[in-house]
Amino acid sequence: MTESDDAPRSRHGAARRGVPTTQASVLAQLNRHIADVTGQPQAARTELRSAQAFRDTWERLHAEDEVHQALQRGPENPGPLNPHRLVLRTLGLLSELSPEYLRHFMAHADALLWLDEASALLKPSPTVKARKARSKA
Repeated sequence: MTESDDAPRSRHGAARRGVPTTQASVLAQLNRHIADVTGQPQAARTELRSAQAFRDTWERLHAEDEVHQALQRGPENPGPLNPHRLVLRTLGLLSELSPEYLRHFMAHADALLWLDEASALLKPSPTVKARKARSKA
């Protein structure tokens, strides 16, 4: 019995040695093969039109849903110059006039919100600053 006889075999009889065991490695090999065959680097390939259409539709529906939820959660009896009411009214009008611009605006607002939350996590808390100041004194 040879060493290869001891190796586990797959359904197709090929030894598992050298065969990737995870789905990610199989996908990575497939992507490398496609890049080799087409002569294009992976980054240069474009997204499938159906996937792009699905992503665009999903983004549009998500933006419309976010505006609808914000309008539902708005203040019940605000004054005419209430900033929250003015923003909600602007978003509502924007969704009627230009849904594509609303989608871009919501994407930028989401990115800014994420950056704000991420920067807050990176800042040390006030108690840490106070401890450092006391230890130096």
